[in-house]
Amino acid sequence: MNNEVNIMHIVFSLECGGLEKIAIELSAKLNSGVFNSCICCIDTFGELSDEAMKRGVEVILIKRKPGKDITLPFRLARLIKKKRIDLVHTHNMGPLFYGTLAGKLAGVPVIMNTRHGREKKRRNSYIWNMNAAVIAISEDAKKEMLKWNRIDTKKMKVIYNGIDIGRYSNRQNGSEVKNELNIKPSTLVVGTVARLCPEKDQFTLIGAFSKVVNKIDTAKLIFVGDGILREELNSHAEKLGISHKVMFLGFRNDIYNILPAFDVFALSSFTEGVSLTLLEAMAMERPIVATNVGGNPEVVVDGVTGFLVPPKESQKMADAIVKLLHNPELAQKMGEAGRRRVEEKFSLERMVKEYKDLYEECLAKKGISV
Repeated sequence: MNNEVNIMHIVFSLECGGLEKIAIELSAKLNSGVFNSCICCIDTFGELSDEAMKRGVEVILIKRKPGKDITLPFRLARLIKKKRIDLVHTHNMGPLFYGTLAGKLAGVPVIMNTRHGREKKRRNSYIWNMNAAVIAISEDAKKEMLKWNRIDTKKMKVIYNGIDIGRYSNRQNGSEVKNELNIKPSTLVVGTVARLCPEKDQFTLIGAFSKVVNKIDTAKLIFVGDGILREELNSHAEKLGISHKVMFLGFRNDIYNILPAFDVFALSSFTEGVSLTLLEAMAMERPIVATNVGGNPEVVVDGVTGFLVPPKESQKMADAIVKLLHNPELAQKMGEAGRRRVEEKFSLERMVKEYKDLYEECLAKKGISV
């Protein structure tokens, strides 16, 4: 272990989400005898912590106190020294603040941060520039970060999210999955996978689907994921008279087993980084209808792998969904193009290699060879 480079990822928690999955993948893939990675949660463990530990990644909880916890950087610094950490990799804003200060207190050679979403307000630039590298997950996110913050552009790097493409293939029969969900095989299904939270704007999707069923009465809408808006979304579907056509499956850790049931994958967010579920759906050859926001246009090629529509416009989203449901040949062609695009640009192997190269580059500048 003394010959390894010790890395600590700092996150709020390992609740189910794209950021958390990325931290787990990086830790597991790079625990190879050269790097030794662990994950430190500062709020709670979360449901993905068991998966991380099963994959050989140590998960530690150092709980922060309510409000601004001035003791947390010192407590984190003690842990960092104890673990002899060489590189601290923080994820998003709270971990950036606490982890950067802790890393500096502990004398860590390299500290870096990945901003997994889009910047929406001005931050204290000093905290960014105390990092050796600042990673954005799309060109759009990088542009927004530089718009709102005075970050040294030489420290900025874009690394797109990636997924394990081997998990996702079209080998499972969609009709069989529909049967398992008590849906007739002939039923056309619109599906989405996301936290049920404000920024995902599933209200617009429900509104769009209410217009879809005016033209395709037998269609179904499936939500995979859970969150604070579940009851409100269910009530919204009831108000529109379509609750009997809407299914809430809750949290699932086997998305690849559900995606084959979707005839169209829809994403209605009004802000987005690079959605892992969007990549997963494309890898499963699902045609996409997504909002033209954030990193979505860097993932979905409009008219080739799916359709991009303006946010909060349920009619345009409905029109795009109906077009795909009425044209199975077009849907199949777009799904196949989406799979090729993920293979070319959004593989897990590519993402891990880019992070590994960045780790090595930053460590080398501090005289640490890997």
